Amino acid sequence: MSSFRASSALLFAESRDTSRPILFSSLIAVGASNALSRNVGAAVAEQGILSATLNSFGVSVFVWLALGAGLLLLWRSPAVGTNRLDWALASAAGIAMLVPVPDLSWFAVSALVLCLFTGSPPGSPMRRGATILLAVTIPMFWARVFMSFFNEVILAIDATLVSLAVGTDPDGNIVPFADGSGSMWIAPGCSSFTNLSLAILALVGVVNVTSGRWSSAKLGLGALACVLVVVINVTRISLIGYYPEHYGLIHGEVGASIAGWLTTMAIAAIGWFAARRDAITLG
Repeated sequence: MSSFRASSALLFAESRDTSRPILFSSLIAVGASNALSRNVGAAVAEQGILSATLNSFGVSVFVWLALGAGLLLLWRSPAVGTNRLDWALASAAGIAMLVPVPDLSWFAVSALVLCLFTGSPPGSPMRRGATILLAVTIPMFWARVFMSFFNEVILAIDATLVSLAVGTDPDGNIVPFADGSGSMWIAPGCSSFTNLSLAILALVGVVNVTSGRWSSAKLGLGALACVLVVVINVTRISLIGYYPEHYGLIHGEVGASIAGWLTTMAIAAIGWFAARRDAITLG
C-alpha cells in the first residue's frame, strides 16, 4: 500500500520547470494548425491565395478569433507546475498530431483542452481559455461527428422547417417545390446545424473573453442567435422552393455569400449585445 501511495505521489508530483498552461497551449496551437492546414490548403488550391485569404481560408472568422482568444488566455494564465500524468497526456497528444489525419489532431486538442478545463478553478483565465477552445472543436470536429450519427434526423428537421415555409409535404430530407415542378434534396452541407455551432462558439467566446459569467440574459441572447441563423438558412432554402428556376443564383456563390454575411452579422450583433451587457455589469 505504501509503495502504491509513493508511486501515485510521484505520478502527480508537480514540476515547476514547465508551466502547464504553456505546455498544453503550445500543443493545442500545433494540433489546431495541423488540423486547419487541410482547410487552408484546399482553399488556396481552389481559390488562389488572395481569394482564399479574403474568405478566411474556408474557415469561419469566429473560429479564427476564438482560437486566438483561447490561446491568449492560456498563455496569460498564472504558471502551474506539470506532473508526469500531464507529460504522458502531452506525449500521447503529440504522437496523434504527427499522424497526417486532421480529425485525429482535433480529437487530441479536445483531450488536452478538457484536461485543462477540469483541472482549473472556475472563472480563472485557464478555465475560460479552455472553455473557448473546447467550443472551437464543436464546429470543427464534434458537429461533424454528431451529424454522422444523426444525419437523417437533423436533415429531416431542416426539411420540415423548409416545407412549412414552402407549403409542401416533405419526405425525409426531400422537399417538393411550391409549384410542384420537382423536388429539392437538402444535403448535409445545407443544414442549419453548422451555423448553430458557430453561434454557440461566438457567444461562448464573448462571455469568456469578458467576464466568464453566465446569466439568463446571455443565455437568451444565445437562443436568439440560434433562432436567427436557422431562419436565415431556412429562408435561403425556401427561396429555392419558391423559385427553382433561380437555383444557380440562390444556391450558388451569390446566394451563399449573402446568407453567410447575414449569418455573420447576426451572430456578431448578438455577441456585441452580450459583451455590452458584461461591460455595463462590470462598470
